[in-house]
Amino acid sequence: MIAYFADLTFTYKIKNLVLVFNMKNLRRLALVSSIAALGAVAFNPKAQAENADVTFSGNVPFTCSFSSTTAGNLEGRGGWIEAATNIPGFDKGTAGSTTLSCNGPATVSPSAPIKLSAPAGFDDSNAQSLIYIAENAEGSKFVSSSRGNGPWTDYGPNIAGIPIPTNTSRVLKVGMATGSSNGSVVAGNYSYKVTVTAVGN
Repeated sequence: MIAYFADLTFTYKIKNLVLVFNMKNLRRLALVSSIAALGAVAFNPKAQAENADVTFSGNVPFTCSFSSTTAGNLEGRGGWIEAATNIPGFDKGTAGSTTLSCNGPATVSPSAPIKLSAPAGFDDSNAQSLIYIAENAEGSKFVSSSRGNGPWTDYGPNIAGIPIPTNTSRVLKVGMATGSSNGSVVAGNYSYKVTVTAVGN
């Protein structure tokens, strides 16, 4: 910005006092004042922005859920009671099932069959459970757990278990058998359970 000034002189007399205002001097004073003001604006830094980082943290625990669990049905065969239909290659009794979902990668495996009740005289020192993923029956991995000598020798124990992907439901078929090849099935009511366990990887 450029300022233009004219040189004017004013005289004002108060009694014996004469005041002389020189407009040239006033112009210089005004110019110096303007430069000082502009300098103050130019060299005074702007206020700096201040920041605060608000952080968030938390821990989501590993969890699994079982749902739509259905019981199996036991039937006798030789010296064994068995619940395994719906599992390829088995035709006695009915396998149970349960649906599993975990919020992280997991492996699942069964316990050996646990007796809740059985008729006196029935020999259940040999017992075996078997699980597999129902959606992929032909190529599924079977996992077995046994006590004594189980009848399904082609499906031995598998320590690693069946892998379960993160947040993906899997329908598991659960079968079991207990008894003895040299024994006999005693008439009466039988009740067993297989505990299916999922563990995070």
